Amino acid sequence: MPIEINGFSPRRTQAGSDRRIRSLKGDSSRSAAAGGGAAGAGDQVTLTGTAARLHAIERELARVPVVDLERVRHVQDAIESGEYRVDPQRVADKMIELEAALDGV
Repeated sequence: MPIEINGFSPRRTQAGSDRRIRSLKGDSSRSAAAGGGAAGAGDQVTLTGTAARLHAIERELARVPVVDLERVRHVQDAIESGEYRVDPQRVADKMIELEAALDGV
């Protein structure tokens, strides 16, 4: 069941977002033809300093591998050689930490 907040229904908000996205992507002629409103040829987007820094961080993080392959190889070698030991107290502590963190979500 949709909730209306301050006179804006989700459907109206989504339609407005779609028009802005089309304008930002340079589809102003297509959105005008579809009745989405005409965007002027001089429209432009300016990012704040914070947004530009966040964009740079996002690009940098995209380059970082998700898995540390060297760490994986190290653990595999330790398991194969019989040197890998599990600390049950540390595992229990980490499980409790995770549960506490999920309670805050």
